[in-house]
Amino acid sequence: MALDRQGIEKRDFPIGRRGYEPEAVDAHLARIAEEVDELRRRASSSSGRTSPASIAQAASEQVRAIVEAAETSAADIERAALDEADRIRSDAESDARSTRDEAVTQSQEHVGRVREATSSMMQRVDAMENELRTLLDGLRTGANRLTADLSLLEQGMGELYDASGRPRVEAVASTPVPAPEPPAPVAADEPAAIAEPEPELEAEPEPEEPAAVLDEPATVVERAPEPEAEPAAEPASGGGDIEGARLVALNMALNGTSRAETDRYLAENFDLSDRDALLDEVYATVEG
Repeated sequence: MALDRQGIEKRDFPIGRRGYEPEAVDAHLARIAEEVDELRRRASSSSGRTSPASIAQAASEQVRAIVEAAETSAADIERAALDEADRIRSDAESDARSTRDEAVTQSQEHVGRVREATSSMMQRVDAMENELRTLLDGLRTGANRLTADLSLLEQGMGELYDASGRPRVEAVASTPVPAPEPPAPVAADEPAAIAEPEPELEAEPEPEEPAAVLDEPATVVERAPEPEAEPAAEPASGGGDIEGARLVALNMALNGTSRAETDRYLAENFDLSDRDALLDEVYATVEG
């Protein structure tokens, strides 16, 4: 049904017994028709008055809404970027702190190991110095003892010459044994280069037979030649025989001759009643 004045004010309603007053209904419908007409006029007039300003205002409203949305999105993006940067910076600082602490710990451990190695090295150097000092003292003591034994041997040979009635030879080749020179100072940073010297006096030379004491008095401190190359000493008698055997045994013992070989040599060249006692005495003196 068209909504116009004629349709609103129509009078062809069905008639009933009990209803509204026809005049009141007609008046009400007339007012409604007037209102509808007024609304139509306003609508047509407003649609005819649409101007470019209204269009521009609507466009500006849309642009403003778009700009506001873009600004809001940009703020959100900036906030997220700042949060990410803070997180990355915090992680980097934590990693740098961990790396620094680990480096400090490793350096402290390395310094501790170097300190322990240095202390151990110094202890070894001190021990080697003490051993060298002890060895030098022993060498000096042995040299002094050897000098005393040689002096005793020289004195005994003089007595032997006096007892045999032969003239004493004054020039006796008894070269004194020099004391060993101390080794070079030990460097504190090269303890491994120190070689412990072997005692020179304790090395046993090749066993050799002593020379005839009565015929060669000047060879007391030298290596005695082989007994086959020299004539055997003729056996003496009495106390001279014992003293000569003692000197010969002492010379052979100082030259490193074994006891068995010395015993055999004395048995072949001397007539001794108690050869074992003499050998015990001589070798006990040499071995100290």
